[in-house]
Amino acid sequence: MAFWTGATVLGLTGALLLWFIFLRLWLLARQKQRNRTLQRWRPLLMSSLYQQPEGLPPLSRFDLPHMFELWNHLYDSLDDEARNSLSWMAGQVHMPAAVSRMLRRKDFYACHLAIRTAGNLRLASAWDALRELLASGSPALSIAAARALTQIDTLRAMPLLMHSLIGRTDWHPGAVTEIFHIAGAGQVVPNLLQAILDAPVDKTWQLIRQLAEIAPDETQLIVSSVFTRPDADVKLLNTCLDVLNTPEELEKVRLLTRHDNWHVRVHAAKALGRLGAREDGALLENMLGDGQWWVRYRAAQALSRLPGMNTGELLHIKDTQTDRDARDMLHQVMAEQALRESDLAAQHG
Repeated sequence: MAFWTGATVLGLTGALLLWFIFLRLWLLARQKQRNRTLQRWRPLLMSSLYQQPEGLPPLSRFDLPHMFELWNHLYDSLDDEARNSLSWMAGQVHMPAAVSRMLRRKDFYACHLAIRTAGNLRLASAWDALRELLASGSPALSIAAARALTQIDTLRAMPLLMHSLIGRTDWHPGAVTEIFHIAGAGQVVPNLLQAILDAPVDKTWQLIRQLAEIAPDETQLIVSSVFTRPDADVKLLNTCLDVLNTPEELEKVRLLTRHDNWHVRVHAAKALGRLGAREDGALLENMLGDGQWWVRYRAAQALSRLPGMNTGELLHIKDTQTDRDARDMLHQVMAEQALRESDLAAQHG
């Protein structure tokens, strides 16, 4: 048993070593292929920006991923006129056909690269494949497909994008906002407002955050209506308090500082810190005695940010507090404020 155990371990070690050697050689070969592709195609792509090159070499399947990577990098860094030249050259070397083939591959890197290229080429023939990828289980592939569809045909893409946006929770908000900027507010806002009306309550707050990024004025109308609902969802209330940017709704915010849910009280205190008036000081002082630590903390921060509030007044408020928790919280926030001011002075000094 000892002999066979040792032989097995030795065999597995040898197999693992051979695998590492193979992987290393494969990576070296891939890097050499990449370098050859860049050396061959970078000058041609650069010259195509000024004149149409003649006698272009064939684009082999080994060149494809590296060529797509280089082409997209140049495309994203150029203006519209130069992009037209790159698109012309892409057609000359049959990149659209290669993109359509690569969209069907299971390899993540190749598929993602093909999606990006299809979007930049405005490749209408890739629409059906991209629509399928929109439902992909991979968040990266699905959001890339949404971006590409928007680039190809914004009007057709918007309903698809809104439907996916309601159903998914794994898309990064920044990536969604980028797609909205590509589409333009004129196309996005009407569709997004309709999606907010159609979406389930537990999805509405995410859509409102997205709307606030591109159309803050339209968002405030929705915020105002949410504040008037007696049974509004907690996440929805918190979101509306976060995106609120007008003091016209302050009276409703003040009412929400007494909400039964402490999360809502936290967000209401933060909103008062951004938009509150000096007369909100007494309300925030009362919140310093809240039973939840986070409510007291946000109330103390909001109090320190009210118009005209200074260190001397905060010290006076702290000294007049009979609640120890309230005094400790004001002391902590003032210490944090002093530390930030010290860091800023050191940076500018």
